[in-house]
Amino acid sequence: MTKRQVIFLCMIALVFPLLTTGCYRAELTRVEAELEQTELERDHLRSRLAAVEQSQQQIGETETAEAPGRWQQQFDEFVKIRNALQQREDELARLRLTALAETETARALMNELADQLQEETEKVNKVQSQLEQAQQAIGELQDRLKQ
Repeated sequence: MTKRQVIFLCMIALVFPLLTTGCYRAELTRVEAELEQTELERDHLRSRLAAVEQSQQQIGETETAEAPGRWQQQFDEFVKIRNALQQREDELARLRLTALAETETARALMNELADQLQEETEKVNKVQSQLEQAQQAIGELQDRLKQ
């Protein structure tokens, strides 16, 4: 392998993991932001649900027979919304774990490539040292032949 080829391979080995790690970080950031938004929506709905329950308790027995059905419908609707948000939160958590696993995989690959780069660099240094020794020996032989 020529020196240029080794340098080119080393550059590829270093740049590829850096690019993939950046993509995973961006996806992880996006998923975390979406998870935070979902949690805020869930908390808002919980507070609204608590307000409805409090209102229902205050109204008590004085309502007509029709009103409890309306409150029950609202309550059922809030429960459906809460369940949908819980499913969304679970999905976001799963996506976050997947992104973290992919980040760890990329980090391991980057470490492996860095080790390979170090090995190749050591090989190049060894060959370069041998080349310098050979050039030095050739120079000495040429000097002897001139004498």
